[in-house]
Amino acid sequence: MNAKNKRQTLITFYFIFGLFGLSIIVIDPLVPIIAEDIGVGFDEIGIALFIGSIAALIANIIAGRLSDSIDIKKLVLIGLFLLFSGFTLFGAYLNFIVFIFVTILLRVGFGTIDTSIHSFSSKLFKKDISSVFLKLDIAWYSGAAMGPLVVSAILYFDFLPRYLFLIFAFIYIIFIVFFFRICPKKPIEDNLPKKDRDIYGSSKSIFKILKDPAIIIASMVLFIFLGSLMGLSTWMTTYFLSLGIRVAYSSAILSLYWIFSIVGMLLTTRLVKRFNEAGILFFSCLSGIFFLALFSFAPVMYIKIPALAIQAVSFAAVFPLTTSISANRDTKNSGTILGFTIAFAFAGSIVFQPIYGYVTEYLGKEYISYIALGGTMIGFIFVSLFFRIIRKERRKSR
Repeated sequence: MNAKNKRQTLITFYFIFGLFGLSIIVIDPLVPIIAEDIGVGFDEIGIALFIGSIAALIANIIAGRLSDSIDIKKLVLIGLFLLFSGFTLFGAYLNFIVFIFVTILLRVGFGTIDTSIHSFSSKLFKKDISSVFLKLDIAWYSGAAMGPLVVSAILYFDFLPRYLFLIFAFIYIIFIVFFFRICPKKPIEDNLPKKDRDIYGSSKSIFKILKDPAIIIASMVLFIFLGSLMGLSTWMTTYFLSLGIRVAYSSAILSLYWIFSIVGMLLTTRLVKRFNEAGILFFSCLSGIFFLALFSFAPVMYIKIPALAIQAVSFAAVFPLTTSISANRDTKNSGTILGFTIAFAFAGSIVFQPIYGYVTEYLGKEYISYIALGGTMIGFIFVSLFFRIIRKERRKSR
């Protein structure tokens, strides 16, 4: 793939991830409205979302493995088509059975896109993986920051959510056409020097690839941190209700939370040019835990809000740094590694969300921040182990 195609492909990936972040964040706040429209309870909605999450987890692992053995652009197109189909069906007709089917389509589509684009990028930009992954996440967070604002707007103007889903479907089909046109028909490796054409067709089994202790520990980092922090994001407006702040105001705080996460990503893109990724990950997590503790225990809002903002900046790059370090350990099999580690990130969300719900229901809304703090403190143990392994290997290589 020539320089122009690589640049166009990467820019397309940024736009896809922006829409990815927006469309996935918009769905969750609309669940009560969707439940009322199709006449089911939250328990049934929960079952559908759980099924979809399991499907996404499996899709991540399969897409990751396939991206090391087939032309990855086919996987990207499949993921985009699944999202187009899901949002089209979501907007056209909906009952409970269709909702389950749509949820599976969307979650599998999101999982396939997430893993295949990360894998595609790691193979195209092997010398700049951290920077590219950070920019992909900046695009995702930019879309996510717009999500609560879009929900507020469509509810304020009484705009039917299904029309929004049809708009999403239309944009995804545009991306399918555009990506198909700019991405050359030849596989990536056909345009590489001969010495670099071995990135596909690895004969290693998945067990040999994933026996690396660093990959296993990195997966646990993502499992605990993503589960804790995405749970905090989901339940943040509920937490602020315990402080007497209405959802109308706390949703604005949530948008600011995503914006400060983008600031954290931008800051990290500068830091990776001067410092090693493992060190940045270690010290940013340490800073994040400190300010999350301050947010949890501070008695007044003028301390809580700045602390929340700084911990968002600190934790923002956990995902891209962990995945980029993992992918760099075996670039020939980066897809398999990314599929495995990203699947653990999805699994963390599956496990932590019921914990947040149970504690909130039976202990109180004010305990939400304590779950996040406890989770990140446990996660920091794995970050420390991860940092120690990377540092030890660096010393041996000198």
